[in-house]
Amino acid sequence: MGGCWFGPIVSGAMSTCVAIAVITFRRPALLRGLLTSLQAQELPADGDYAIRIVVVDNDAEGSAARVMEEFGEGTPYPIESVVEPEPGIPFARERSVELCWNDDALIFVDDDEVAPPGWLKTLLKAWESTGADVVTGPVKGNLPPGAPAWNHYSDVHDSTGRHTSGEELRKAYTNNTLVSRRVYHTVTPGFHPAFRYTGSSDLHFFLRVHRAGFRIVWSEEACIQEEVPVGRTTLRWLVRRAFRSGSGDTISRLLIRPGAISYVLVLAYASARVISAIGFALAGLLLGRKTHLLKAVRRFFSGVGSLAGIVGINHDEYRERHGAGSDGGKSVPGDLAGGDGPGAARVADQRRSPLADHPDARLP
Repeated sequence: MGGCWFGPIVSGAMSTCVAIAVITFRRPALLRGLLTSLQAQELPADGDYAIRIVVVDNDAEGSAARVMEEFGEGTPYPIESVVEPEPGIPFARERSVELCWNDDALIFVDDDEVAPPGWLKTLLKAWESTGADVVTGPVKGNLPPGAPAWNHYSDVHDSTGRHTSGEELRKAYTNNTLVSRRVYHTVTPGFHPAFRYTGSSDLHFFLRVHRAGFRIVWSEEACIQEEVPVGRTTLRWLVRRAFRSGSGDTISRLLIRPGAISYVLVLAYASARVISAIGFALAGLLLGRKTHLLKAVRRFFSGVGSLAGIVGINHDEYRERHGAGSDGGKSVPGDLAGGDGPGAARVADQRRSPLADHPDARLP
């Protein structure tokens, strides 16, 4: 396990050690852009931080090594890179936690993001000022040229403005989030193999974090940017993402708290989503508001996905990026071969899926 002794030399013997954790799979250009932006970050002037970057390459062939060679000695923040051969986001995320076990905190970011100037300093200051266990911020997507018009009316690629700074949340995601060591030392293992190809392992983790009594706080100012690929600008993608998100939410909650009461609650939630979708659709048609119509689409298919999740059906979004899956969803038990229940996230699937099925492939 790694630790803060890998960090740069700073004043004081008791520096606060923070690792920025990145998982990647065959996206060298995007990874290079992210790492370049991270190396340009500044730290709070009145703080004493030792920062390092941990990259987990989920390609068994170690293709990220070529990018790592570009960031050798002399960079402001040292980089540690390892290969996690077991394919799947949960396994790569869990490896990140292992490597950051001795740090005071870790920051999860995605390899398709770019950190604007001041991002790291702002996130660390929010952690200091709030005393929260988890601090999460928005992600603003940069749309590609020629993106269909509906993308400009939807907030699906832009989470800015959804909350106010200091607001306490019940969940978070691993796309722009600082997690204190006491959290991942308590809620462990963190990432469940049931979500190998579907996503939502981060949602499942942070729902458990909140349930364990830890505080999750929003920082609107700690905004990070991501490059939106063309494949994520279609209505087909929007529908499938909404379905997958709804299903992932249901499956997460049922894994955390199985039983009849949970089934009743998720059924009520799913039904409410579908009913609210009808309301947004009617309002959008009567008022001519495209934003309402897009919300109706997302809520309707999110509700349908929530209902599907009750019987263990989810959309294998990441598998399909390789053209390896069918259009239908897969039941959760099929992806539980690597573990038995929420507490077995680090148990590897010995049958090892072929590389073509990898969940974190280059986006279309």
